[in-house]
Amino acid sequence: MRKNVLLGVMIVLGVWCLFYVGVKIDMWRLGYDMEDLENRRTLLKKQQEKLQGRLSKLTDPQQVAKRAQTQLGLIVPQEGQVVMISLDTNSFSESDESSPARLAQKFSDTLMGLP
Repeated sequence: MRKNVLLGVMIVLGVWCLFYVGVKIDMWRLGYDMEDLENRRTLLKKQQEKLQGRLSKLTDPQQVAKRAQTQLGLIVPQEGQVVMISLDTNSFSESDESSPARLAQKFSDTLMGLP
């Protein structure tokens, strides 16, 4: 009878030890996973900061204008190159030579006549 009780206590202690070791191993594994995730989070934050800096640099109006000039060959329009046309055609008479519609028509006629 005493052997059975001792055997039972030993089995319970063995199961408890296995459970304890299993829990400790899981805690260590989760700790390493947390450390890896923190390192990844830090790297992603640095990458996000770099991308934010790059985005602000690429969307800076001065940088956009500079790239448009150097890469695309665009220039700032000179005075007289931009023609504004009013959408309200009733406000100008057909005989008015300085109306935006007449100026645009003259401009397009001169463009059509160019070789």
